[in-house]
Amino acid sequence: MGKILLLAVGALLGASLRGAGGQTTFEFTMGPVLENAFSPDCSDLVAARRYLYLVNDEMQGPTVEVNEGDTVTIRVTNNQPNQAVTLHWHGIHQMGTPYSDGVAYVTQCPLGAFQEQEFEFVAYPPGTHFWHAHNSMQMADGLAGLFIVHPKDPEPFTYDEERLLFLQDFYHVSGDVQRVGLDSFPFVWVGNPHSMLINGKGVTSTCEGADSDTPGCLDTCSDTLSLLEQIQVEEGKTYRIRIVNSASLIMFNVAIQGHNFTVVEAEGTHLEPFETDNLDISPGQRYSILLTADQPAGSYLIETTARERNVDAVGRAVLVYSGTDPELPTERPDHPEWNDAEAGPELEAKLKTLDPENYATASVLQAEVDRRFVMVGTQAEVVDESSGEAVLLRWAVNNISNIPEPEPLIGKAYEDATTLGWPTDLHGTTELSAVPPVAWNYTGLVDASEGGPGRVLGSQEPLILRFEEGEVVELVLQNARALNGVAEFHPWHLHGHSFWVVGHGQGTYDPEVDVPNYNLVNPVRRDTVTLWPLEWVALRFEANNPGVWEFHCHLLSHAVMGMGLSVVVQPDAVDAPPESVTSCMDHSLQSVDSDDEGDSPTVAPSVGEPTASPNPTGLSDPTAGPTGSTSFGANDAAPGMMGLGLAALGWLLA
Repeated sequence: MGKILLLAVGALLGASLRGAGGQTTFEFTMGPVLENAFSPDCSDLVAARRYLYLVNDEMQGPTVEVNEGDTVTIRVTNNQPNQAVTLHWHGIHQMGTPYSDGVAYVTQCPLGAFQEQEFEFVAYPPGTHFWHAHNSMQMADGLAGLFIVHPKDPEPFTYDEERLLFLQDFYHVSGDVQRVGLDSFPFVWVGNPHSMLINGKGVTSTCEGADSDTPGCLDTCSDTLSLLEQIQVEEGKTYRIRIVNSASLIMFNVAIQGHNFTVVEAEGTHLEPFETDNLDISPGQRYSILLTADQPAGSYLIETTARERNVDAVGRAVLVYSGTDPELPTERPDHPEWNDAEAGPELEAKLKTLDPENYATASVLQAEVDRRFVMVGTQAEVVDESSGEAVLLRWAVNNISNIPEPEPLIGKAYEDATTLGWPTDLHGTTELSAVPPVAWNYTGLVDASEGGPGRVLGSQEPLILRFEEGEVVELVLQNARALNGVAEFHPWHLHGHSFWVVGHGQGTYDPEVDVPNYNLVNPVRRDTVTLWPLEWVALRFEANNPGVWEFHCHLLSHAVMGMGLSVVVQPDAVDAPPESVTSCMDHSLQSVDSDDEGDSPTVAPSVGEPTASPNPTGLSDPTAGPTGSTSFGANDAAPGMMGLGLAALGWLLA
């Protein structure tokens, strides 16, 4: 067994840990680091001094590289005295190992202070993935790094060497502080990040000129070039650059001055190659691009800007040709405007799978859909029953805001399924209805005066979908406006599976019109999809992986506010729960100025006319499910606010 030991001190930023093949063990040690002693964005402001929570003292965390089919063991030690944590291996399907998915209160109890846990799983599927914290807002505090699975078979493109771009947004306030604002009323939005990081480096946007034509942190740091990541290339060579968005909020647009590149991979799926000079990448998404160093030798700016939010901060690194002295470039690449509504969907339309028949679940493209769900993402208010006053702002799916159980859901699912048979009701949970509770114009404005559809929250409960192994499932995500009338983008990530993005379009989804226009030939296969403002997107997959798998918005603030659910697949087919799942009583539970229009609670003045189909699933029986399935009513098993507060303190869907 190959073994690589990571020391808790003295590690290099972004160190790459390559497995020896077959079976490999990695050591992850988590602990706090004072921000201004590490200062990833060069800020020396007293107000910005805070603790970061890092693996092996690295911001970005270590890059893990293994081969497809390797058995990977990662031993995690939590040396944080006041934080309970979990780590999720984003993009790894965990076939047969659902207890290693690393989701607090879903697949395990969070790991308490000075406790250890061993994750063991098979490295699959091949592709560009990453790992990150999956408890409350901890990913925003630095707990993240790349996870690369090299394929057994040759890839359909060639290159000389690899490079990495790990993208993060960075706040000068901790995730705990952000969480307090999100759980307050009036609601306090997290605001825009202070900086953007590339491979753990960047400059804070408070620096004079941070968004000017002369890049750099000009007022506090004189040697700006040393603050930026330098990507070395050799003239004439072609490089595969793996790009990961590990941000908590920001969709990045990536561009490289003077260079076009070819997009060839998305989350383990080979794409029909296409050339572009910029690329949108949402939180949770990953791409591989091919870049040929074919320009005059010198230094070129690699830059990230924000999309869908008006953010001052930019991220910068420097592409440096070998044999030249590194310089700080003064010329910037072109990007689409932050609010360009056409650029993103136009780019996404180019994403098509190369040779889809090479993927095991391609048969679902021609199969009959067993169950279709239309999921409307709404923002709603929690109203106190006694006073009738709003007390909390939440994100919801079909008017239900997801909250965690006090014990891991997978343990309950296993116990109920093995005792009563599957499918069966899971006590204390609510099953998502196949259609939204009210048919209305989902892209219209929310009517405040009449308490329009979705304005007042139906309930806050553990929200689930239940499937038998092998069912063909279609999930249609329908975007709706927030309470102030502004439409958000939402990157939705599914654990344990990859899905096929068979359709997308503007406005309200209509199965009679939209299903015949699906791409069932070569749609992109991935695990994280961007739901653009005022649009819908249809995802199809086979529920072929027994376990409990989160499906949620990958904006951390939206996730902790309830925008997600748990997909429960044949839980009586998994092994009995390990000790880390049986009880969380021994695991410590962590405690937990807005100018962003998108999440402001400001109320919109009017409402659109109802246009949704009475049966927006388009199936003959929209409520049909596994034998014996039922849907709970909106008021069943609704926990009190105290229960919500205790459970939510440790909650992250990231």
